[in-house]
Amino acid sequence: MHKETHTAVMLDCWNQKIGEITFENKPSEFSKLTRKVSRFVTEEKVPIYGLENAYGYGHTLAVWLIEKDFTVKDVNMALSYTQRKSVPMYQKSDSYDAEAVTLALINMLDKLPDAIPDDKYWT
Repeated sequence: MHKETHTAVMLDCWNQKIGEITFENKPSEFSKLTRKVSRFVTEEKVPIYGLENAYGYGHTLAVWLIEKDFTVKDVNMALSYTQRKSVPMYQKSDSYDAEAVTLALINMLDKLPDAIPDDKYWT
């Protein structure tokens, strides 16, 4: 999650990368994400979105996804940081950072809280 753009990585349940997208951090662009994800959704699969910083730069996206009835989990930055640093020779990039968030989401899915952004502080 960044102020200007978001990068999302899609992984399957075996942690295999199946897609990636970078889009602007504005509601008019968010449907690009859900359209990309929908390419991989079948009757047997349900998309779950994991956002690092669902209450900061990811707030607007979290609200938008929740309003569209998607499941959104808040991935604590410490979990994705641990995932990033577990890789030897880690090279900082938005792509790998997004993958680390997604890996944390998959590995901790049953323990992560639902993102519940409180709109009363945002205009």
